[in-house]
Amino acid sequence: MNKTILLILLLFFCVYLYSQEDIAVVCSNDKRMTLDSLEIIVNDPKIPYKEKMDIFYRCNHKKGLQQEKQIRVINRILSESKRKKDINGLLHNYIYLANLYNEWNNKTFFNLYIDSADVYAENATNPFALARYHYAKGTQAINVPYGKKEGYKQFEKAIDYYDRISSEVQAISYYVYNISVYTANQPDTIFAKRLIRKVENLLQKEYCPFLDFSLSAMKSDLYSTHFDANTQESMLDSAIFYEKKRIGLFYSNKDLLPGELTYDILQSYLLIAEYHSLKKDPDWDYINDCIRKAHSFGYIDDSYIMSRIKYTEALFLFEQKKYNEAEKQITEAESYLLQQISEGGSIYPSETFYSDEAVHAGLHSKILYAKGDYKGALKYNRIKNDLKLKIRNKETRELEYLYNTEKEERKIEQLKIINENQIKSIGMLVLVAILLITAIVLLWLWFYAAKKSLKRRSALIKAEKEEAELNLKIKEEQAVKEHLEKYEVLLSDYHTKEMELEGKNKAMQQLLKDKEILDKQIEAYTQKINEYERINDKKQESFRTEESLYKLVTEDITQLITKKLQDKKDYTESLIRMDEQYISALKNAYNGNLSIPYIKYCVCFAIGMEIGEVSECFSIEQASVHMVRYRLKKKFGLDNNDDLDVFLRKMNIHYHYENDK
Repeated sequence: MNKTILLILLLFFCVYLYSQEDIAVVCSNDKRMTLDSLEIIVNDPKIPYKEKMDIFYRCNHKKGLQQEKQIRVINRILSESKRKKDINGLLHNYIYLANLYNEWNNKTFFNLYIDSADVYAENATNPFALARYHYAKGTQAINVPYGKKEGYKQFEKAIDYYDRISSEVQAISYYVYNISVYTANQPDTIFAKRLIRKVENLLQKEYCPFLDFSLSAMKSDLYSTHFDANTQESMLDSAIFYEKKRIGLFYSNKDLLPGELTYDILQSYLLIAEYHSLKKDPDWDYINDCIRKAHSFGYIDDSYIMSRIKYTEALFLFEQKKYNEAEKQITEAESYLLQQISEGGSIYPSETFYSDEAVHAGLHSKILYAKGDYKGALKYNRIKNDLKLKIRNKETRELEYLYNTEKEERKIEQLKIINENQIKSIGMLVLVAILLITAIVLLWLWFYAAKKSLKRRSALIKAEKEEAELNLKIKEEQAVKEHLEKYEVLLSDYHTKEMELEGKNKAMQQLLKDKEILDKQIEAYTQKINEYERINDKKQESFRTEESLYKLVTEDITQLITKKLQDKKDYTESLIRMDEQYISALKNAYNGNLSIPYIKYCVCFAIGMEIGEVSECFSIEQASVHMVRYRLKKKFGLDNNDDLDVFLRKMNIHYHYENDK
């Protein structure tokens, strides 16, 4: 009883502890690390620092988690990185903090921690840390005026570093998705094409649904941009295809994709409806179905999404010439968009609002013009033109800024080249001076060594002369010795070859004896074969003379047909009608020895059996049946153009006709 109570208390205690833990996921890998678990790992002194950092490299910041706890955990591991003087760890942890503050819309701390990370980026080597660093730098650049070009450069560097970490697809897909969102809001076809190729290369290494989801978004935005430029309907079809693919990926991989992507699926339905409405022959029922599905997601608190939905409905009603209802929907869309602009949502760039305002005003103008309200249509047309002018002026300022920036960058590059050339020139002069001094020193040393070697050489010449005379005598003696050795070798070779020849003669004699024995065996075997053939010929002759040959042949064939061709009773009836004299006719038609097997084959062909049936009856291959037919034609003296079956049947018919007469 006491044990039962203790177990119940322990169970309640465990449940209480579990309820106190923050179970929100902060890690993007398969381990699904919780924030409390991450804090325990960081504070555990028994776990090596390297293992802690391996976990942190795979963790993602999460906006909805406890801010103080996340800051406390990351500061603890940051302190350890400082003690270990780990440049990669310091870079990653500062970027982790920067990304956290970016999610919490604290731009001051976001920029501060990126500045801290800049100190370590140049010497860092870890691809995880560098990939996240360049992603954060891209985010920082793209959110400031005229920073789009620099931001795209940083995003490309981030993708290149992620390309080196092919085993961490989840981490790659998380950041590629964010990059795809940025590039969709600020389209750049050149950058988009390069980015698409990079993501396709990542997918070829290892497939990931989340990565494929982001790639489909990039391709849809790219084809939409192409349609805006050339108005080809095939571009709309491609954009619609990739939006449908995103929806399919979402519903078929719900367990592998984040739940927050429902926001993207809603926009996919709206984009499909919008693209379909721009086609020459739109499917209005399908468009209405897409709008209805977008409504079903229930994002009624998001002013921007509601403005998109209302605009799509207004476009749908306008194309169906329901102008009053369309005006009501476009008015609500403009109201929602103005509400979003007043709220100052940080997740949407300002140029998105300008563009949408212009599109809304343009549709409003068309609706009023269709209703006959030309004054109102002119008003909204002016609003649309003013907004387009704002967008054009902004783009012009951005292009001017980029032009000036590139111009200054080229100047800086030229100054760098000039500076490098000056440094190279000074270095070359110093190198030439060092080489000249070295050459002078080496020349003096060479003359000094030459003088010393001349004295040595005069002393050595005499010794070399005496040594040469001595060597000459030694060589003469060695030559005589070599002649004697060669003679001895020749004598030994002669004796060896003589012995080999004698052995070969003995072997040849033995082979001749073996041949005689084999010849006798072959002669005896040949005699036995001839005797067997004579006996066999006598047996064959006895069969030919026996009156029961017909009965033997027909009975054998009847048994084979009954056993293997049960549904061919007409063959057995043909055999019954065949007269005994037919076999005699066959023998008379062939002057040589026609064996019993060949007589059986002739009877089978005469009663009309097919090659496959003969093959099945006699259990032989069809190729063997063809060979038998060929030999029979030769025996009967038939040409290649003559039909053996016709020949045998005519013989049977002719014989019956003669008997009837």
